[in-house]
Amino acid sequence: MDKKQQQRNLDSRKRKKGLWERAPIFCMALVGFLAVLAVTGVFFLKKTIEHRQLLAPTDTFYEGIYVENIPLAGLTMEEAKKQVAAVTVTAESTWAMKADCGGETYEIENLMDNNMDEVLGEAFALGRTGTERERIADITDLQRFPRHFSIKDTYDEEAAGRAVDAIGDQFDVAAKDAAMTGYDEEAKFQFSEEKAGRKVDREDLLGKIGGAVASGDYDAVLTGEVSEVPAAMSLEQAKEAYVLLAKFGTEAGVDNEDRDHNVKLAADTVNNTLIAPGEEFSMNAVIGETTEEQGYKEAATYARGEVVPEFGGGVCQVSSTIYNAAIQAGLETTERKNHSMTVSYVPLGEDAMISYWNSDLKFKNNSSGNILVLLDAYGPEVICYIYGIPVLPEGVTVKMDSQVVETIPIPEPSYVEDDSLSPGEERYKSYGKEGYRVKTDLVTMKDGEEIGREFLHNSTYNPQTPVIRRNSGQR
Repeated sequence: MDKKQQQRNLDSRKRKKGLWERAPIFCMALVGFLAVLAVTGVFFLKKTIEHRQLLAPTDTFYEGIYVENIPLAGLTMEEAKKQVAAVTVTAESTWAMKADCGGETYEIENLMDNNMDEVLGEAFALGRTGTERERIADITDLQRFPRHFSIKDTYDEEAAGRAVDAIGDQFDVAAKDAAMTGYDEEAKFQFSEEKAGRKVDREDLLGKIGGAVASGDYDAVLTGEVSEVPAAMSLEQAKEAYVLLAKFGTEAGVDNEDRDHNVKLAADTVNNTLIAPGEEFSMNAVIGETTEEQGYKEAATYARGEVVPEFGGGVCQVSSTIYNAAIQAGLETTERKNHSMTVSYVPLGEDAMISYWNSDLKFKNNSSGNILVLLDAYGPEVICYIYGIPVLPEGVTVKMDSQVVETIPIPEPSYVEDDSLSPGEERYKSYGKEGYRVKTDLVTMKDGEEIGREFLHNSTYNPQTPVIRRNSGQR
């Protein structure tokens, strides 16, 4: 073996010997590395478990949350509300404010609220929004740096306005104008005297409430400024302002005592009726049902397309008279119906039928004062007077103008057998009447000249069938 080969063998043995000598060091290093890896794994596992626990669903507040210095950790929202409310003194709990208006005291409803629900909601949301990493950061930060919240009172200005309006509605008294109230045969026209009203200054009271709230004076008794409201019309002025607005009369061409009795009874019932501004007059409401118990008698009236005796026959003359007077007075008609057949006491299209169950005469007092309706009835004649403050401008009048737009022919006669007649003899029991369709306009006049015209209503009057008595000799 040459020397070179010997040297290579010697170097190889030295290297092997060096590896075996360093092996323990490698083993120790490997063991150390595995130990570190194990510890790190345990650490991360522990952290993972802790994070999962932190993020686990819960209905309680996280640790580190305080409201009014009360720790809410582990409390549900309901439990937190009870604890915070128990130790929190708010304006709501001490509210006792009142208003003195002219010696009358009114409690002012609580106008304060607090933001407890808002604050608790904000506190409960901590640690519950964002990514998991953000939530974990928020929850752990709370443990190191607790969050403190406070409850604050809030003033509801809209509620204050409503409270002031409620006090004003209770305290305010509208002034009453002098007004016509009736008519007496001896004392003549009667009037009520004017009466001043009162009014609380709502803006002033609202400002005082706001000032008391700002200073924390929640049990203040505030003085409401009160002023007197004078009436717009005195007694002397009312006696000048109330005048005759309309007079209208009708006369029936019928001589019947029972009918005259009914007409007068209805007229006397309506007489001296007072209608306040804005109020609606109803003929049926005033006279009621025209029954025998009410004192009415049987007289001719229209029913089922023919003339028949009924209790209260004739009262439609009263309603038609009032209707025409109300139109002339400028009052607003709200309900009117024509008769089924023509009547003689007013022009076609200008009557007003009433029937307790299906037809009424109604009109509204659209004037600025009371309306007084007076009626006189003498036999077949009825006169209506309406007094009040004028609705129409000076020099202006209104009237109805009715025109027949179609005449409906008399139907073929009907026959009634009458053995009292000679065989073949015929006699008219009734001659029948034509029917009409009528258009009525409301015409406005000024100083005798027409200045306006508008459609008012249509009326249809059925024709009446002639009835002939005869003895046909067929029985």
